[in-house]
Amino acid sequence: MPTGGIAAAELTYRPKCDRLPAYGLGEPVALGQAPDRLGWVPVEGTVFGDPNTTAGAWAVVNQMLHALQTAEAGTNVRIAMYSNTRMEAASAIVRAYCRGVNIRYVTDDHGMSFQASKLVKAFLSQGPTGSSFKACYLSCSSNFTWRKRRLRVVTTINPRYRPYMHAKYLTFDNLAGVPHVSMLSSGNFTATQMWSGWNNVYTAVKDKTTYDFLNNRFNEMVKDSSGNDYAVKASYAAPTKVTYFFPRGVKNPRSSKQTVTSKTDPYAHFLDKIKCTGMAAGYGNSKRRTEVLVSMYQWTSARLYLARRLKALKNRGCDVRVLMSAGEWDLEVMPILRRKSRYGNIPIRNGDRGDNFIHSKFIIVNGRVGANTKAKMVWTGSGNFTKSSLRFSNETSILITGNLAYSQFKAHWNKLWSSKYSKPITKLKKKKTVRADP
Repeated sequence: MPTGGIAAAELTYRPKCDRLPAYGLGEPVALGQAPDRLGWVPVEGTVFGDPNTTAGAWAVVNQMLHALQTAEAGTNVRIAMYSNTRMEAASAIVRAYCRGVNIRYVTDDHGMSFQASKLVKAFLSQGPTGSSFKACYLSCSSNFTWRKRRLRVVTTINPRYRPYMHAKYLTFDNLAGVPHVSMLSSGNFTATQMWSGWNNVYTAVKDKTTYDFLNNRFNEMVKDSSGNDYAVKASYAAPTKVTYFFPRGVKNPRSSKQTVTSKTDPYAHFLDKIKCTGMAAGYGNSKRRTEVLVSMYQWTSARLYLARRLKALKNRGCDVRVLMSAGEWDLEVMPILRRKSRYGNIPIRNGDRGDNFIHSKFIIVNGRVGANTKAKMVWTGSGNFTKSSLRFSNETSILITGNLAYSQFKAHWNKLWSSKYSKPITKLKKKKTVRADP
């Protein structure tokens, strides 16, 4: 109901907001109306999805929907979302817009045939209300030439790995009295990501540096022009974070066979800093060795150097383990990880179980990183270990230092690693799985 005892005759509506039932978006919503959700407050930390239960399937999406349902009139929200096929998400976005939240939205145009995305566009594109909608053609910034046409493709052999606006994050200038809230997710607003994919969403609160950085990158995506939106920003609002934005483009190539090297890959630089011994008491595994745990959805041959670095860490005595989605890895990756060393093979478990798969992308480290002998760090976000994620697609990732993120991710890792949700694997099939996830 509208706030402040406003009489029905005095209600003011943004265009079409008095006709929401006709669009399947609930009751009409007037400007200034109270939020759909009261009493919910964002807190720092991670929420994990579990596709095996109803509550778990909704956990990641609900974290973002609850925030949208809580946003008050006059506040500002930015949404970057690769896919939206859920009417629940469309409803939360449109109803927030109708009550006076200023929402700017950017997406990839591959999903614009879905009703949820069409409705969000229809409402947010109606005029000078402080809201807007942008659907980029594949990536929002990769505009190199392929065969004399402006086609943003990385390979003509497997178009699944061409560029996309693949980032998934939301920012709120004020949410339930909490300023500068940012949410970075590995999953989209889709049924597949809810009911089949293991995902996570990290929420940062009272962190203006990260909030401003993501908004600045949002503005660059909307321009859809540069071909190189790569940027990095450190925040010292506890817990400390470093946020990365891609693509890290180079000079326009004449073909799609653009070289990807470790020299411009921040993940490679991070792995190079890890030391296997010399950590402080209480850090590392039970044998005082640095723990390096990796979960990765897609891993292609363009970034085999990351596999070689993990193998080198294993050779030096680090506790390296890998969770994977076997249907999404190139065949060349596993033989590198599985090469024998004095410390044995890297244990690998496959999370493809029935219709479920591991969609979270993260690295967990406990031990020593460079001069830091008390490192507990997590690197998570939207990007996979592919050429496109580094060079051409819009991606966000965040490196979080501290016990909170580490403890949350380690508990989630333990659930997946030592359970029925994954199984040991030593060899990949010759054919990849093609998943219908818009």
